[in-house]
Amino acid sequence: MKKYKNNILSLILALILIVFIWKKFLLDGNTIIFVLIFIALYNFLKKVIKEENKRKFIISGIIGIMFGIIEIVCTSIDTDYTLNNILNKWNILNFAGYTILAWSLISWIYTKIEEYKPELKNIKIKNIEILSTGKISFIINMMLILVSWLPYFLRYYPGLLTADSCTQISQAIGASALSSHHPIFHTALISIFVNMGRAIFNNINTGVALYTIFQMIIMSMIFSIVLRYLAKKEVPVFLRVITLLYYMLYPINGLFSVTMWKDILFAGIVPIFIIQCIELVFNTENFLSKKKNIVIYIIVGVLTFLLRNNGIYIVILTIPFILIVQKKYWKKILLMFASILIINFVINNVIFPFLNIKKGSIAEMLSIPLQQIARVEKYHREELDKETIEQINRYFNCTNIGDNYNPIISDPVKSEFNNEYFNENKVDLIKIWLKLMKSYFKDYVESFISNSYGYYYPEATHWVANRIMEPNNMGLEQTPIIQINLVDFLIEKRDIPLISMFFSIGTAFWMIIICLGYKIYKKESKNILIYLPIFILWLTLIASPVFCEYRYAYPMFTTLPIYIGLNFIERKEILNGKNSSVNTML
Repeated sequence: MKKYKNNILSLILALILIVFIWKKFLLDGNTIIFVLIFIALYNFLKKVIKEENKRKFIISGIIGIMFGIIEIVCTSIDTDYTLNNILNKWNILNFAGYTILAWSLISWIYTKIEEYKPELKNIKIKNIEILSTGKISFIINMMLILVSWLPYFLRYYPGLLTADSCTQISQAIGASALSSHHPIFHTALISIFVNMGRAIFNNINTGVALYTIFQMIIMSMIFSIVLRYLAKKEVPVFLRVITLLYYMLYPINGLFSVTMWKDILFAGIVPIFIIQCIELVFNTENFLSKKKNIVIYIIVGVLTFLLRNNGIYIVILTIPFILIVQKKYWKKILLMFASILIINFVINNVIFPFLNIKKGSIAEMLSIPLQQIARVEKYHREELDKETIEQINRYFNCTNIGDNYNPIISDPVKSEFNNEYFNENKVDLIKIWLKLMKSYFKDYVESFISNSYGYYYPEATHWVANRIMEPNNMGLEQTPIIQINLVDFLIEKRDIPLISMFFSIGTAFWMIIICLGYKIYKKESKNILIYLPIFILWLTLIASPVFCEYRYAYPMFTTLPIYIGLNFIERKEILNGKNSSVNTML
């Protein structure tokens, strides 16, 4: 009887999916092709339902529903930056189709992870183990990654520079005043190499090349650390091979390794911070028993906020939750937390003022409310009373700020923000924002989603990597040593199915959600703590100035192998901290 019901349910779900696929993707599809697709869907769904259980269904079903909602909402936003298209008559079918598709795939993935029996054998080449925990393996992995990036260095010599890069170089050579808008620590690193090139070789481009080489070495070292850590946790060899190939051959890793951005080294330190958190959560007593581990944690935590300003949120919002769960060790954890906070305070309130470093604009933190106000002013200007318009105008250096409104980027609005007036009238801006929200809540929601949907909607597209040198007056120029166009070809062909997914922030986001869902399904709720850093980072992304900036989300891609790998570790190994060793990961 149960088998009969499963067959009927599979048939109904397959029919819904085939109609969804027909309407959504294959309007002119061939009849025979649809028959084959229907048969494949029916058999797949029958297998999924047969292997389903209540807990797996609830977890995968919730994620499926979330995915369905995001697809419907963001498809509307992606059309004209409004929610008006949600009322489309086909959206009930679309929602059902996306939900069923996501649920069934996630449930199938969870089943396959459960069924997988890991092989713990390492790969040997002439008695030398690779992708293992050994030092030789660490060096080999690092060199393989570094060599695979060499063509990018030769193709884009001395490195890739954008407007932000040139601004930091200008500050590094003393041509412009230092500002905390870009992390001072990162600007100082640039200064070391750029000024070395100028002093020794009398060539600023050589200095850029020296920095690029430094960054390539550091990033390849960090990725090798991740590989070694996966080996220590006995992650299956096939996943370590995929991870190595991913770090070597994924074109963005190569392009970013030669790009002078604060985001690159930050994307390197985040997985190291997450590794530290894994050890602190699952191997607490052993971790805290060694002073070296505590010092390393503090250093990594400090580097996390030194390399990018929003890194401080990752640290200060993660450690308190670990402290609550591991309250037995509260003294040492609190010591680490306090040390990081004190260092951050000293840097911002003692060192920066002493060096006359200008603070970045407060508008950087106000992208969401400023965009919402600007949207209302743009689309409802005639409905606003004169007093409200005057109140809005006081906070900007222009009238009719709505004319500057761009739904997917806040820079045009932020550039007109009056910081001085805001510093003296913060409360009034909050009052205006709340007042407008009452009457124009839908516009507020549309503004928020429009300025953030690229971080959770897989179909969103935006530029990924810069491949030219920003025009400048400092003598910086790109002089390729070799010509390779394969990289450009791969990135420009983002409309090709599957290939486009590799460049999607939304895809990376949902992969992380699926990984966390599996841990919840296996009742390993403690793992939520080690996902906190990446989700806190993600929250800062949806409040960022641009709707889909890949470099901001790059840490999600660098840490993804860790989250995927941890799902293939025996539960007892995680709980007991088997093979955990932060001290020897370098």
